[in-house]
Amino acid sequence: MPVLKWRWIAVTAVAVAAVTATLLWLFLAWSGRPDAPVRIDAVKTAFGVGAGAGGAFALWLATRRQRTLELQLAETTLDLEERRVTELYTKSVEQLGSDKAPVRLGGLYALERLGQDNPKHRQSIVNVLCAYLRMPFKAPDTGLRGRTGAELGEDTDPELLVRLAAQELLKTHLSHDEPGYWPGMSVDLQRAVLVDFRLSGCTLAAADFSRARFVGAVHIRGSRFTRRAGFYGAEFTSTANFDRSIFDEGAFFSYAHFAEDARFTRIRSGGRFQFSHTTFDEGAAFEDGEHEELDLADVQRNKPADGGHEGV
Repeated sequence: MPVLKWRWIAVTAVAVAAVTATLLWLFLAWSGRPDAPVRIDAVKTAFGVGAGAGGAFALWLATRRQRTLELQLAETTLDLEERRVTELYTKSVEQLGSDKAPVRLGGLYALERLGQDNPKHRQSIVNVLCAYLRMPFKAPDTGLRGRTGAELGEDTDPELLVRLAAQELLKTHLSHDEPGYWPGMSVDLQRAVLVDFRLSGCTLAAADFSRARFVGAVHIRGSRFTRRAGFYGAEFTSTANFDRSIFDEGAFFSYAHFAEDARFTRIRSGGRFQFSHTTFDEGAAFEDGEHEELDLADVQRNKPADGGHEGV
């Protein structure tokens, strides 16, 4: 409690004591006078009022003290909880630096649980997942879709399994139809190596995939980007499907390279959709979309696509 409040309380207590002492002195001084009964009754009444005021003040002081103790306890509890969250966060991030894949997986899922219980830390946790995926990694030549467990076998790089788990966690918490949806998240996956990347049915804010390398099929169907999405210089080694996605502020794929079919059908964009100097080896489809501006000038193609206006 501030010092001024304590001084005010002390002054009030002294004043109550002075009033009480004055009333007592008057009682004693007037006790021998002829009109003493009347005066004494008046003093008793005043004394009762003073005592009541003193009692009310004591009650207020006790309530104030209790409230102060409760606030101090709440602040201590919050401080301890924040400290616990910080310790868990730090330990989980440290686990991601382990040379053992199971320990790294444990760190990922510990971060996820932390984000579920602490919404204000979710963007930081998404940032950590993205930073992990941006770390150097030698990806397989092709994706893993369609392979059975036996085909994956013991020869699969454990680091790949950890990265697939990180990608799946992003997908889970960016999916707007999932119970664990984390709204308002942004992702920074610049220069990341992403394998069999899926982001269908997701809603997120800013997204930057500039110069990322997508190994295997890419599925970003029915997703929504509430801020501008960047795929500048990205490399797509297999099919890429952006059907029915919404780009509120547009997107740019300048200097991107699509090695196989790309689909941008039924997409909506509230801003510029830029494909300058983009290469489509097999072609790209853009039919039935709604675009404020679709910049296809300077688009390069190594193999012309069939379908008239549907392909580039």
